[in-house]
Amino acid sequence: MAKVLITGASGLIGRALVARFLTDGWEVSAQIRRDDEFELGKSARVISFDLERQSGGELINEVGVVDLVVNNAANQEQLQLSDREGAIRQFIVNAIAPTEIAAAAKKKGVAQLINISSVEALSARAGHEYYGATKSALESLTKSLAISLAPMRLLSIRLGLIGDSALSTRWPEGVAAWKEATPLARYAAPEEVADFVALLSSDSLRFVTGSTFDFDGGKSANPGW
Repeated sequence: MAKVLITGASGLIGRALVARFLTDGWEVSAQIRRDDEFELGKSARVISFDLERQSGGELINEVGVVDLVVNNAANQEQLQLSDREGAIRQFIVNAIAPTEIAAAAKKKGVAQLINISSVEALSARAGHEYYGATKSALESLTKSLAISLAPMRLLSIRLGLIGDSALSTRWPEGVAAWKEATPLARYAAPEEVADFVALLSSDSLRFVTGSTFDFDGGKSANPGW
């Protein structure tokens, strides 16, 4: 049975990833923060682990050998530019921990790792300066680590707006602006992200590494949002 580690498993996308891989017959290790609640699927091995305070290498040592890692955990805080400590926390979770995980995974013989990035790596938004910078760093790391950690394959996915059916009610102005700027004029469901991750992890893409894939409904083809 193939084995996968999914970080950030308690969030909207993380839960969809866990559900998809369980459905596909994988053995799933699901990392959550120590203060998160996680109730999805007794078949998943839930690992309470704080990526801000513990190294990614420690997580891999605790999980053991897997075939695939999906670095989905993210700190999405909106920070003041003067919040130095907050920026450090964000870089640790969003860029440093995924790198530590990748390096340790290579030593364990992991075949593939997928990093979850964001359109904000390229599209600047006020209040998200540090977050966007961490995702830009993650995409750069995906390329460089694909070289230094070969033959382990590393890919990243640059996600657009992802939400549940209630997102339009919770954030109507943001959803409206996104739809106007996006050729497909909608946001994606977390299950669609899981479908794409499953596709990228298949053998059909075994000659691809170091690449970042846009998953944004065509937002990258439009200059504004």
